[in-house]
Amino acid sequence: MQLAESAKNADASEFMHKIREAEYALQEGRRKKNIAGGRINGGLLEVYELENLVIISDLHGDSKSLFRILSEINYEQFLSKELNKLVFLGDYIDRGSDSLSIIYSVCYLKSTYPDSVIVMRGNHEAPGEFPFSPHDFPYEIEDRFGNRWREIYKEILSMFRLLTLATVVRQKLLLVHGGLPTEDAAAENFRESIAFAHESQVRNSVLEEILWNDPRQIDENKGQEKSRRGLGRYFGPNVTRTWLQATGAKAVVRGHEPCQGFRLDHDNMIMTLFSCSDVYPNSAAAYLMLNAAKLDTIKDAKELSVHVKFLA
Repeated sequence: MQLAESAKNADASEFMHKIREAEYALQEGRRKKNIAGGRINGGLLEVYELENLVIISDLHGDSKSLFRILSEINYEQFLSKELNKLVFLGDYIDRGSDSLSIIYSVCYLKSTYPDSVIVMRGNHEAPGEFPFSPHDFPYEIEDRFGNRWREIYKEILSMFRLLTLATVVRQKLLLVHGGLPTEDAAAENFRESIAFAHESQVRNSVLEEILWNDPRQIDENKGQEKSRRGLGRYFGPNVTRTWLQATGAKAVVRGHEPCQGFRLDHDNMIMTLFSCSDVYPNSAAAYLMLNAAKLDTIKDAKELSVHVKFLA
């Protein structure tokens, strides 16, 4: 695949150029407040018109999985139609050996097909706001680009701050990287709370929870509890129900946790999707692919699961 070759061979200047092109595309989307068939409001993106949808979850430096998925969907033809949407759920970097190829490729896709590609933010794309370990991405940049690594890393972090935090697709799917914020007020005013989550992170935990939360079976009265991750919360089915009612969606799709391609939680209200197998040998890699007509019939995440495609 030509994109894989370009990603592997780009020098420091080409790499910086690609990041800046993606940054410009993201800034323009926020400035215009729209994308073909949808609307952008800060960290929130809502898609109303759609033909076909592909969702790719955590990649963690597993460029083989990324390029296989792009090949399977025939990405150039797929993305040439503005109402086809390719959504990335975040966590492009760390753990795996080829985070740089993924960053280059995602930046190329966003800058080349700005209306068709939606790039979301994972917890690994917020090392400044919520430091975590392992964060080996800076070392990978230094290994490849030498003394220009700081400049490149700084530009990438700047681009990460422009990534989408939540996407609502045709009032059917609510897409986040980690999970759902647990305060009722965040769901009741979801457009405002997500749109300005980055700006309000000192005052509330919406940004942290979107990037870090996990669904668990928690007592209905309790609703949430502290996460063992040290950041974010565990949230129960009542939180999921509140968000689905607020957004009108039928199911939540998120990543953040390795699994056998996908996993269903909270009485089929939530699907966890995972697209990386390289660094998680006990997990399977998968992605979602379906058209608008099929999406419109979906009543929960279990019905959505028939559209999961596994990488052999």
